[in-house]
Amino acid sequence: MMTLPLMTSALGNLTIRRVPYSRKETLQAFDQADILALDYLHDENLLSSTSRVLVINDSFAAITSTVSMAMVSKLGPMPVLWSDSYLAKLGLQANAKTNDLPQAGFVQAQDTPQGPFDMVILRLPKSHGLLLDQIQRLLPQLAANALIIMPVMVKHIDNAVYQLLESALGELTTSLARKKARLMFASQLVEGSRKSPSAAEVVWDVPTLGLSLQHYSGVFGRTKLDPGAQVLLDNFPQGPYQRVIDLGCGNGVQAIAAAKKWPLSQVMGVDESYMSVASASLNAASNGVAAQCEFKAGDCLTDMNIKFVDLILCNPPFHQERVVGDQIAMRMFAQAAKVLTPEGELWVVGNRHLGYHAKLKRWFKRVEQIGAHPKFVVLKARL
Repeated sequence: MMTLPLMTSALGNLTIRRVPYSRKETLQAFDQADILALDYLHDENLLSSTSRVLVINDSFAAITSTVSMAMVSKLGPMPVLWSDSYLAKLGLQANAKTNDLPQAGFVQAQDTPQGPFDMVILRLPKSHGLLLDQIQRLLPQLAANALIIMPVMVKHIDNAVYQLLESALGELTTSLARKKARLMFASQLVEGSRKSPSAAEVVWDVPTLGLSLQHYSGVFGRTKLDPGAQVLLDNFPQGPYQRVIDLGCGNGVQAIAAAKKWPLSQVMGVDESYMSVASASLNAASNGVAAQCEFKAGDCLTDMNIKFVDLILCNPPFHQERVVGDQIAMRMFAQAAKVLTPEGELWVVGNRHLGYHAKLKRWFKRVEQIGAHPKFVVLKARL
């Protein structure tokens, strides 16, 4: 059953779709917390012709697009979306075009948007480290008497998150719940200095590989190797290979391992997270393989004009923020099949219960298990 893309709020109606667009889409690009926040902006008359609005972690720009529409009617400045997601940027562009709206600003998560901002609408990310990093860099960019509104689905707020927010923002107030959504507010804030700290980083070593890795706050597995990545590294291809892609590269550890193992190879890493791409680029440089490696933010391999690849390494995510599913993995597999040479190989690591062995056969004739682990399997797929 398809979901309806029309989002109705007190600020007006817009067509808001997820990206990449699918005619068979079953997930909405917005939720009741988004609508509750937009209704509150309208009911409290919080937007004026001079309002500078920052929206943070707006997955498909539902809030940003609606605020843009409101600011057009007020002849005010466009809002700014601050996000770690390449898909959020695509959503911002696509939904602005669909609704005939001017383009709002966009700032990648490792960079800091420049204030002063009168209003901040903060969707809480799943990562506590990213949340704290964003708040610490946000506060210096606030105008006097700024208001931070945090829309949240009730099931996603717990004591740990609430205490983190109170420690970083001071006393919070909350709205009544509506349709399992609630707003949290921080308003006892001082005017910022405009001098934000740099994005938080963590540096740690992987002695077994002889690597030192540097991580921004939005990167998965910030202080140790992702277990899936470790299993793939333990069962690494023998090669040699000339053209390699690390699809969903994260911190770049698999790309770096490939570059070191095959010094004549050219390696590309692709990830949807800007912080991952930035971290991977730093890690390739610090581990001496920058000349072999290139990292890009992207929607899998869409619009990259890549063909004739010998090897694709893939540790696909099985969730997008809090939405669990295999949609991203399926797109990765489908696109990998289009760019491999006839004898090229796709190596995938995944949780056993996800059943990738059967799913890969939709695109690949030959699928075999290479390595096993109590929780993970490593599969090699060929056309």
